[in-house]
Amino acid sequence: MRALLRLCGAALLLAQAVDAHAAHSCTVAVGTLAFGAYTGTQNNSSATMTIRCTRVLFDARTLNYSAALSTGAGTFAQRRLTKAPDTLNYNLYLTTVPAVLNTSVWGDGTGGTVTASGAITWPILDFAARTVTHIVAGAIAGGAYPSAGLYQDTITVTLTYD
Repeated sequence: MRALLRLCGAALLLAQAVDAHAAHSCTVAVGTLAFGAYTGTQNNSSATMTIRCTRVLFDARTLNYSAALSTGAGTFAQRRLTKAPDTLNYNLYLTTVPAVLNTSVWGDGTGGTVTASGAITWPILDFAARTVTHIVAGAIAGGAYPSAGLYQDTITVTLTYD
């Protein structure tokens, strides 16, 4: 009987050492970032990005992730809210609006832009979903006087994880 128990114990250790590649599963949800009425002065706003990930047996206990944002209707240097044919310049930042606008822009990590990144770690034998949040901060610089109307842009979030 002892030989059988030792064999089962060795099989269990071997199974834990195998680097199986079952996929973690993650979703991203972002609330609407609404600037409200623009009166020609700097206008800031923010929204919460929620990343929710789960793991299954044999997934790594730590998941590294990076969340990148697209340019939308403009470029990373200057995103644009549009109401055809007019535009209103703005940009997006990680956590807070910087003192100097258009620095530390949240983008895809190229051209001086930053991404939101981090790691999610599960305790041993814990498979419950884990959630992390990041603040998406936005700013429209002062000094523009666009025509009245609804200006909007669509930004795509790309979540990369391993």
